[in-house]
Amino acid sequence: MFYKIYLENNELIIQTFFLKEKIAIDSIDDIIIFYNRSFNKHKLFTYFNKPVQYELTRKSWFYQMLFQIFLVFNTEKFRIYRVYENEIITLMFSLLKPYLPTLVETRDLDLDNSFIWMTEDEGGHFKQTKLVYSREGLGLKRVMLKHKILMQR
Repeated sequence: MFYKIYLENNELIIQTFFLKEKIAIDSIDDIIIFYNRSFNKHKLFTYFNKPVQYELTRKSWFYQMLFQIFLVFNTEKFRIYRVYENEIITLMFSLLKPYLPTLVETRDLDLDNSFIWMTEDEGGHFKQTKLVYSREGLGLKRVMLKHKILMQR
């Protein structure tokens, strides 16, 4: 999918052919990146403390109808789970870095070798996964518990 990503009024804008997602930069809580079994792509789980705002970019009746259906079925306004190409991730992180100083830069992630990533945190071993940002300074295991990706025994 084609994404246009830019900053506007302290918001990260992710725009597709008919939808614009507006994310308040100060609402970004956590970002986890995962290896995605396809060439040159990775999965990002991004969590927010304010809901993502959506706008329709095309005004035809057909797109307005699709937009209303999307709004009804989109129950996850506080997170985005999505696969992006590496170039889009690099652009997104470079735009966010001045606002999120602890964000890991993509050159430090070694995206080309993500299939061999191993993160050890609080006794847990997480394959092909890295925490790239946590507002609260949590480790990967704590972030996964917080967002119920990982369940506590």
